[in-house]
Amino acid sequence: MNSTTEQRLIDVMVDRLGLQPEELTPTARFKDDLGLDSLDMVELVSALEDELGVTVTDEVASALTSLGEVVAYVDSQRAATTESAA
Repeated sequence: MNSTTEQRLIDVMVDRLGLQPEELTPTARFKDDLGLDSLDMVELVSALEDELGVTVTDEVASALTSLGEVVAYVDSQRAATTESAA
């Protein structure tokens, strides 16, 4: 996987949440594998919006459970934005 989006997300999670890069695999589940709580998830959503320029609704945020899902969501949002701008 290791896309630009994934690397930026990993950097954000290391910087803002204090996680170790080796923990952050595409299948790592936020709650079960990484031990993130609701405040960590709010921080993650804030980082997505600030650092990656995507909007994340509460419904979407609660449905995203792993790094791979977040990368796919961010990429799909960016693709949709690019298509609508064309």
